[in-house]
Amino acid sequence: MYTELCQVINSHKNFVVISHFRPDGDAIGSTLALGLTLRALGKQVQLWNEDPCPARYTFLQGSELLQAIPPALPQEVDCFICVDTGDLKRIGDAAMARFKEAPYTVNIDHHHTNTNYADLNVVKGGEAACGCMIAELITALGAPLTRPVAEALYAAISTDTGSFQYGSTTPQVMRTTASLIEAGVDVGDINRRIWQESPMSVYTMQKEVLNHMVIEENGALTHYSMPAGKKAELGVGMEDCKDLVDYIRIWEGVKAAVIFEDMENGMIRVSLRSKDPRIDVSSIAGEHGGGGHAMASGIRMRGTLEDCREKVLNSFRRELRKLS
Repeated sequence: MYTELCQVINSHKNFVVISHFRPDGDAIGSTLALGLTLRALGKQVQLWNEDPCPARYTFLQGSELLQAIPPALPQEVDCFICVDTGDLKRIGDAAMARFKEAPYTVNIDHHHTNTNYADLNVVKGGEAACGCMIAELITALGAPLTRPVAEALYAAISTDTGSFQYGSTTPQVMRTTASLIEAGVDVGDINRRIWQESPMSVYTMQKEVLNHMVIEENGALTHYSMPAGKKAELGVGMEDCKDLVDYIRIWEGVKAAVIFEDMENGMIRVSLRSKDPRIDVSSIAGEHGGGGHAMASGIRMRGTLEDCREKVLNSFRRELRKLS
């Protein structure tokens, strides 16, 4: 699967590696692991993202290399690689413009909704994390698996499997993870950094969600809507709002959960999660211009909070009523 990609990497010298905006652990870990590996192979590499590295991942070596999108593609760049990005729109408008200026483009991803937007598309739909694919690529390249690379990959795989709780956690995922631990990952330390340290502002936001969430469809559907200005009112930031949907998904009897956020720019951000494999949230997201995984997807919609909420919730109501 990686033969042509290895040939592309070996034949190019100057790379950009990027992932989707509002990067999660898989996006950051895959970007850093691939970037550090390319550097170890003697390549010139720039790491980009529309948004800064989330604070919870800044302990990873290489996170300081993440840059904002420049106004033009540097002349020396000859290969542009997107990781963990199922749709080119998810890297942002400025990055899309740089992507289209690149002489050669690569798409490495694990979303089954991937749109195959690059010159070379290496897509393994249904894989637990893009980090798993980067680990396989490193082996195929014969590149060293250093401790910093292993830590980045562990962060990628751990976060996209819900700390190895999701059904995507296969024996092969655990074998890959074991190889990372053998390369020097301190599991206790890295899990503490990722999963057990949060600022108080995170809990302020969680309290808001739990106090104002809505439960319907006989307890099968939960949702919360964040109006414009709410983050400023509570004194919380964008990073404090990550993973909020998981806090309303864990209730007994809940099959699906949704968070709606008015981003104050005419767009509504929607996070969708499922606990029942019969509810494919990537399909629901696709109805409204989004995408992702069967159990975890996202949408960015234009419209009012009320209109977008009703459109998406009606899709969930339809699917849940089919089950009953």
